[in-house]
Amino acid sequence: MRTRAIGLSLLAAALAVLLQTTLFGQVRIFGVAPDLVMLTVIAVARRLEAEPAVLLGFTSGLAMDLLGSSPLGLRALVLTLIAYATVRTRDRFDINVVATGLAVVLLSLLGVVLVVVIGTLFGEASFQDPNVLRKILLIPIYNLVLAVVVFPLVTLIVGGRRRRELLL
Repeated sequence: MRTRAIGLSLLAAALAVLLQTTLFGQVRIFGVAPDLVMLTVIAVARRLEAEPAVLLGFTSGLAMDLLGSSPLGLRALVLTLIAYATVRTRDRFDINVVATGLAVVLLSLLGVVLVVVIGTLFGEASFQDPNVLRKILLIPIYNLVLAVVVFPLVTLIVGGRRRRELLL
C-alpha cells in the first residue's frame, strides 16, 4: 500500500471539498455549479487501489454532508458508489482522451442522478426543484471541462498505476 499516494489523495479531496463549499458554492453558471468533489473522486479513484479509492469516496462525501445542507450520508453513499464504479471501469479510461472524457461525463451523470433519486428517498424535494434537469445535464459537462485541469494535476501529485497521460 502506498501511504504517500493515499495521503496526497486525502489532501486533494480536502482541497476539493474546501473549493466546492466556498468558491463553487458562490460561482454558478446558468444556476449550476460543477461538482469538483465528485470529479476529484473520479480522478483519484483511477489512480489508487480499490479499497483506498472507495474509502476516499466515502470520506469526501461525508465531509460534503457535514458541511452542506443535504441529509447526512447522501453524498457519502453517492461518492462511494461513484468511486466503486470508477475502480470497476478505470481500465477503459486509458484507451484514449475521448474514452476518458466520455467516462467522466457518464460517471458524473450517474452521480448527479443518484444524488437526485436517493435524495428523494431521503425526503429531499429534488424532483420539485425547477433546475433539476439543468443540473443533471450541466454538471457532467462542467466536470468534463474541469477534468482538463484536474486529471493532469492528480496524475502528477498522486501518480498511481499509470503516469503516461498528462492531457486527460
